[in-house]
Amino acid sequence: MSEADRLIRCPYCDVQNFMVTRGPLRFVLPDKIPDHIGRDEIFYAPYLRFKGNVYYCKGQQQKYKVIDTTQQGLAVRALPPSLGLRPQAMPVILVTKELKGTFLRQTVKGRILFERAAQLTVIDSTTIKAPFYNRAYIGETLSCIYLPLYVENDVLYDGVTNSVLANGESANTNWQAGVRFRETWTPRFLATLCPQCGDSLAGESDSLVLFCYNCATSWQEHEGNFQSIPWSNVNSSNKNMYSLPFWKLHVRSTGLSMNSFADFLRLTNQPLVIQKKHETMRLTFFIPAFKLRPSTFLRLAKNMTLSQAKVVSGTAEMKKRLRIHPVTLPRTEAFQVLKSVFAASALNKRNILPRLPDMQFHPLATELCYLPFFDKGYDYVQEHTGIALERSVLNFGRKL
Repeated sequence: MSEADRLIRCPYCDVQNFMVTRGPLRFVLPDKIPDHIGRDEIFYAPYLRFKGNVYYCKGQQQKYKVIDTTQQGLAVRALPPSLGLRPQAMPVILVTKELKGTFLRQTVKGRILFERAAQLTVIDSTTIKAPFYNRAYIGETLSCIYLPLYVENDVLYDGVTNSVLANGESANTNWQAGVRFRETWTPRFLATLCPQCGDSLAGESDSLVLFCYNCATSWQEHEGNFQSIPWSNVNSSNKNMYSLPFWKLHVRSTGLSMNSFADFLRLTNQPLVIQKKHETMRLTFFIPAFKLRPSTFLRLAKNMTLSQAKVVSGTAEMKKRLRIHPVTLPRTEAFQVLKSVFAASALNKRNILPRLPDMQFHPLATELCYLPFFDKGYDYVQEHTGIALERSVLNFGRKL
């Protein structure tokens, strides 16, 4: 399993279950501990891992940064301050009750890691002598990665590389002051049966939204149960279409008043002629419901939002099993990026960015909209707007 997996499929009977976490998922790095060390003698040191994209506005510039960092969950001098590139380069293993040994207690709170992630954006922008106007964390995941350790002849060893971490007095810490595996760490699982008709729900391993082809409904997990969400599909007569999901967010704005799509075009100073249909269109953002690199994500969200007048209305119909990209970005995070998309759309950032702190978006309605893209081999091209997205970039986004 990877940290993004949610839909678990049995390879024998093909039954699927959706995993519901009870807090951060817990993983352990693979070890190379010698065979003469009993598995019950191993202990595991916790490290907190933060993965995500940070979008921020400072001065007259809008920037973004990919962050993947780990920090000690237990403040012990003998242990390395972070895991470095290990969680990215090595396959991590989900902690289960079959894993023997002692788990050291986590003493560092998760908010400390978020503060460190925020500090990384400050360090990255020290050349800009201006205040932050906005900062948003998108696609973030917080997990616990355990580093296997063992002690032999008063020497503390790293169980992954078998290298010495400490010896003598520094290795005599009470490493056994931990706990065994707790059942509360075990994720819950929901049967992937449609709550409305009882048919099987479809999705991929990293899907956050499952679809029922029998009664044409979409479902997402909420507080341990499946919750129906509104959706629409823009059909196409072309058979080689690939449907990409977008969160269609209808909002209202306060602090910087916008009531329609025409207001959005005026405030962002778009080189377009405002038409009557723009005045009657609701203030709507089209945010990708899947993870991408920050630059590509922001550009796609901006271009789709500005080109929404060209997109035809969708219907809640899906007569056949179309090729659908999984939803990997929840709508809560899509809502958090609205200020960044608005700032990216503004041509005159000098006037817009300083007003972001006083601006608030309030949700009115949310819909998951599937848009058709032509499969051009190396690129996917949106049928109505001509907006292109590289296939390699889309595939890489599932690894973020």
